[in-house]
Amino acid sequence: MQKFTVSFLGRDCPGVVSTVSGLLNECGCNILAATQSLLLGEFAGIFITAVEEGLSREALQDSLERGLKKASLDLSLIVRPTCEGIWGEGEACAPFVVSADGIDGKGQIAGISRVFSRHGVNIESLRAFLGEEDEKRALFVFEIMVPASVDIGRLRRELACEGQTHGLRVSVQHRDIFEAVNRIESI
Repeated sequence: MQKFTVSFLGRDCPGVVSTVSGLLNECGCNILAATQSLLLGEFAGIFITAVEEGLSREALQDSLERGLKKASLDLSLIVRPTCEGIWGEGEACAPFVVSADGIDGKGQIAGISRVFSRHGVNIESLRAFLGEEDEKRALFVFEIMVPASVDIGRLRRELACEGQTHGLRVSVQHRDIFEAVNRIESI
C-alpha cells in the first residue's frame, strides 16, 4: 500500500464531503484520516488515503479532477505522497493554548507565529475570531506543542512583547489548565 494526502479547497455547498469522499472511493482510496473545515463559505478538506501500489500520484490527481469537473464542484485539488512520521515524534513536547486579543491589525498572526518559529514551537491549530466592520476586535487562539527544551518563561515574555507591539494582550496556558478553566458544565 502507498499513502497519499489529498487536499480539497474551494466553495462550500451541501454534499461536498459526500462527493469528494465518493470520488476517493471510486479511485480505490481507503480514507485513513480526514479533517474538514469551513471558513466564511470556503471548504477545506484533507484526506490521508491508502491506495494499492501502482496507482501514481498523477493518475489519482487526473481521476479526481475529472470527477470534480463532472460533479460541477469548484474545488482546487492537491495530491501528494504522505509524509511518514509526525513533527516532534520522539521529542517530549507539552500542549499549550495561546490566546491573543485586542484591536485587529495587520501582521498580528505573522508576529506571534514568528516567535513560535524562533523557539521551534509547532502550531497545531489556529482560530481567528474577528469583529464586524464597526467592532475591529480580534481574538486569535493558537494550540501549540512546545518542546521540553524551550524555556517557557522566555517564550511567554517574547510573546507578551510581540503582542504589545501589535496592540494585543497575550495569554499562555498549559492546555490542561485552559480546558479546566474554560469547561462548561451543566447545573
